[in-house]
Amino acid sequence: MTDKEFKRLKRSDLIYIIYEYQKKQEELLKENEELREKLKEKELKVSNAGSLSELAAKLNGLFEAAQQTADDYISGIKNNAIEEAEKKAESIIKEAEGKAEKIISDAEKSKKQNAETD
Repeated sequence: MTDKEFKRLKRSDLIYIIYEYQKKQEELLKENEELREKLKEKELKVSNAGSLSELAAKLNGLFEAAQQTADDYISGIKNNAIEEAEKKAESIIKEAEGKAEKIISDAEKSKKQNAETD
């Protein structure tokens, strides 16, 4: 509307127009506030996404360390088992060698006794 058109309006019409503009302004302010809240939420989500990716990277490092620790533990157990098996094998071999020497010794004694009696 032009100035001339406003001057021709009645006072009640002008008050109604002002009322409508104020109402529209309040709606726009409310909408502006809602949009600001939504923007804050989006910014928070973006910020949290960065934090989550950092957390995921840290957890990945933690899992790698845990895996390495588990691998080291299993390797240690295998090495201990191998060492124990080797010691047991040596013990069995020594025992078998001792028994073999006794059998050979007994056989030689028996042979000597048989040779003397013949």
